[in-house]
Amino acid sequence: MPEPPDFAPNAAVYDDAYYAAMYRPHWFFRNARKYRERDAALLRAVRPHAGMRLLEVGSARGDTAFFFAPLVAAVVGVDAAPVAVEAARAAAAARSLANVTFEVADARRLPGNADASFDAVLLADFVEHVTDEVLVPCLAEARRLLVPGGALAIYTPNRDHWAERIKAGVPGLQQEDHIAVRPSAEVVRLVAAAGFSVDDLFFSASPYPLLGAVDRLLPGVAICRFRTVLRALRTA
Repeated sequence: MPEPPDFAPNAAVYDDAYYAAMYRPHWFFRNARKYRERDAALLRAVRPHAGMRLLEVGSARGDTAFFFAPLVAAVVGVDAAPVAVEAARAAAAARSLANVTFEVADARRLPGNADASFDAVLLADFVEHVTDEVLVPCLAEARRLLVPGGALAIYTPNRDHWAERIKAGVPGLQQEDHIAVRPSAEVVRLVAAAGFSVDDLFFSASPYPLLGAVDRLLPGVAICRFRTVLRALRTA
């Protein structure tokens, strides 16, 4: 694995405190509705089944891997931050999950896994954390690891949404860990260029009280599309 500065220009952000604070409830930003709708979106994108072998890239402390564990045969989580993998392994042991493993690895190169060894690859809240120098080879590696017809699932903030536009335009509102929030069209372009065929593309509304209602009323308007959620299949 490369040293932290190689996997992200802001690698110092990803310390113990970062992972300890992850998913901390907040009535406005991280309320129960947000996670219910995130779970539903991930299920639609991944479409888990009992025999599935699932790879999660950017698995952090393991929360998403644990969500899918009862629904699939095996989950492998990889993350470039050793502190994240340590936390995930400890949590997996505490839960006595035998079908979940975590590895420290660079998303651009996963030589420990054979070609066509997974039925699905999930990038949930990962794309916005990496530049194209990481994402493009990561997508190529995902294609190598997928069986023919296997699914790539992505869940990421949409740069077109009004909240992301405000964050980008107002000093002090930018999230220091979100270094590459992309418009949905750019995510689709990169996925297609990597040799995938988009099977399902949809968007979630923001969970914010009152403001989220506007997104749900106008789902066809670009600025009301909070999260880009994509399912793409490996072409032959």
